Amino acid sequence: MTPRPSDETYAPEILALIDETNAQWDALSGEQRLWRWFGLSRASWLTLPRVLMHDMPPEWQDKMARLLEEFDDTFDWIDDFQCWVQAKRGNRFIPLPESLCNYRHPRDIEQYRRVKT
Repeated sequence: MTPRPSDETYAPEILALIDETNAQWDALSGEQRLWRWFGLSRASWLTLPRVLMHDMPPEWQDKMARLLEEFDDTFDWIDDFQCWVQAKRGNRFIPLPESLCNYRHPRDIEQYRRVKT
């Protein structure tokens, strides 16, 4: 879903197109939206930085925690192996930014925010 800009310098046609696109997105089922969220990638996993999830509003964190608990109650899959995340850019491994890894001492995360608070 595309955030609708509040800046009135955008042409009305652009704002109407954003509204139309958002309405089409909202009309999709949850299953369709989940498939589209991954796009055309061959990604098999969803990986989200903990530090950014903890920076979301409490209501969002509550919904996310409930969904993760429901997922965990549904599937017994993680006991046989461990997972870890490595970052790549241009097909080369790169270190993950410290700002995304240090959830105990969050700092410099505003640079990742699309919607400014």
